[in-house]
Amino acid sequence: MFTHPTHVIRPDGRKVRVQLQMDSCVAAGYTGRNQKDVQSHIDELKKLGVPTPYSTPAMYWISPARLTTLEQIIVVGEQTSPEVEFFTAGDSHGNFYITVASDHTDRELETVSVGKAKQICEKVIGDDVWLVDDMANHWDEIKIKSKVLINNKWHLYQSGTLGEIMALADLLSLMQNDQPAGSQPALLSGTIPIIGGDTIYTTSCELIMIDPVLNRKLTKQYRILSLPDRS
Repeated sequence: MFTHPTHVIRPDGRKVRVQLQMDSCVAAGYTGRNQKDVQSHIDELKKLGVPTPYSTPAMYWISPARLTTLEQIIVVGEQTSPEVEFFTAGDSHGNFYITVASDHTDRELETVSVGKAKQICEKVIGDDVWLVDDMANHWDEIKIKSKVLINNKWHLYQSGTLGEIMALADLLSLMQNDQPAGSQPALLSGTIPIIGGDTIYTTSCELIMIDPVLNRKLTKQYRILSLPDRS
């Protein structure tokens, strides 16, 4: 069992220490509620040579050890990029928590194997979490965004709401029916379309999750250090 200590921020601003638990993790893909958005993401990846997925939605299982809150990840090669989404996991009491995340992925390796491409890069998650129950009545209104650094300036890369991604209950059901092992998996939700549709390889990324009803925000920045790809 992997454990991840963190703090949950409650609606009144209190920070309470919690410990997330997981024995597996899935990076879901092609999970948009709108099938046009799903096709847009498939088309984005086709430009990079990524084959049509085996299924939509798709479940790509990775080790929970790939999850990190570090402010820098190290990759091999120049063709990796972020995908903003939400991450959810539970505690020993059956409570579920959410934070902003990036399913950072090796786009070159995706042309060979999407599953291996998901496994090879760390998945950056936010430093703090929110309790899912605190957001249940306005889940679809939660906003997620990503920004990328280009020529020392931040540019909006993705922007949308959780209402564009499959409902949490449906994602959890898919995950639990598909899991290869374990009883307490964690989930990366799948992403939203790129603004303009063109993948950008960047050295820094900013992830943002906004709760407009409870007037709060989670942010996470991380850098990408690329090592030479040598045979």
